[in-house]
Amino acid sequence: VVFVGFSFQMAAAAEWTLVYHAGPFKGRAEPLRLLLEDAGVAFETQNEPIHGPQGHMDAFRGSPEAVKADLSTYPVMFPPVIWHRPKDGEEVYVNQTAACLSYIGSQVGYDPQNAAERARADMITQNCTDFVSEGRGSFHPVNPKGPYKEQQEAADKASKAFTESRLLVWLQHFEKLLKRTGGAKPVAGGPKVTYADFMLFHALDATRAQFNTDFYEKAWDKADIPVAKAYHAWMESRPKLQAYFASDRRNPWSGDSMM
Repeated sequence: VVFVGFSFQMAAAAEWTLVYHAGPFKGRAEPLRLLLEDAGVAFETQNEPIHGPQGHMDAFRGSPEAVKADLSTYPVMFPPVIWHRPKDGEEVYVNQTAACLSYIGSQVGYDPQNAAERARADMITQNCTDFVSEGRGSFHPVNPKGPYKEQQEAADKASKAFTESRLLVWLQHFEKLLKRTGGAKPVAGGPKVTYADFMLFHALDATRAQFNTDFYEKAWDKADIPVAKAYHAWMESRPKLQAYFASDRRNPWSGDSMM
């Protein structure tokens, strides 16, 4: 099933496919969804083949021997994967959120205009992925691959400490960055929104969703980042994103990992 906006249609093979875990959570794939939705690009989602010896993700194939088998369109470690099958052009199958965003942006009109802007866009995108990864890690302090509920006592302490220290460092970094461009403008400094804007918006949105609770003493509301908050509101108001947010296509926040 291919979807865009509120219309659905059957297709033999979609040009764009997002490969990610099944489940009612956003995960690392959400920035890709934001960009595709804003661009009005039809895409399908699939969650197989990901796991097991015959899966496409080398991180989940179970053993070094299983990884030796070259079974996927192109070797990848883990999802999200963007799979692009253009009518005229080379098939692309890549993972890593930042790499996926950069590639999608180059194909659908969200590319930086020059090398300097691209360098800034890439830096911002990758810093944002580091930030979300660090925040997520605070919910898994005992076992990075284990569920939050199995380490909840330690996770609550670690995530609370994160909001009182490293979270504030990151938010002030983003605030200073956005002051350079004036807030409600493309963050990489060019005339148009780029893939970096969707990653930064997602990082800020995850912060608000995860940490603006009584337990975390309303960390988002209390943060002294007026320019970043104005930027978040500006991105959030984009019409196609508003349509996406109002649809059943948008997964809920997990509530325990910025995902």
